[in-house]
Amino acid sequence: MPVNYEIRGTLPVRADFKHIHAQQFAESIANPADVYFATDSVTHSLVLRIRGALHQSDQQSVEEALEQFARKWAMAGAIFSRLRYGEPSFVPLGLSHHVDLLAELDDLHAQLNALLERQAFILKRFLAPDR
Repeated sequence: MPVNYEIRGTLPVRADFKHIHAQQFAESIANPADVYFATDSVTHSLVLRIRGALHQSDQQSVEEALEQFARKWAMAGAIFSRLRYGEPSFVPLGLSHHVDLLAELDDLHAQLNALLERQAFILKRFLAPDR
């Protein structure tokens, strides 16, 4: 069953990246998804949004193509925003070393959130009457 899907973000690209490269990429995944993009030769960046009512296999295909494209053209790592099954998430893309570091930062962020939630739970127990 197709579901609404969207992935979007800005990718810093190599200096030899041309608008035609983005156009070719967009055309390669245009069906069944809608692809919107803009390139900026001054900042060497590609703004990209891919969305549509996609089956899970189509979503996976889009993300694999995007990962492959980013490995080829990215100058650095980037974090793309993804909306899948109504749930927002983030996808690191770009240079593999940067992607690994971004994933590690995401793990640390999750650990920090868990620690802060535990801290809040303990502090609330100070306010509760003894049981």
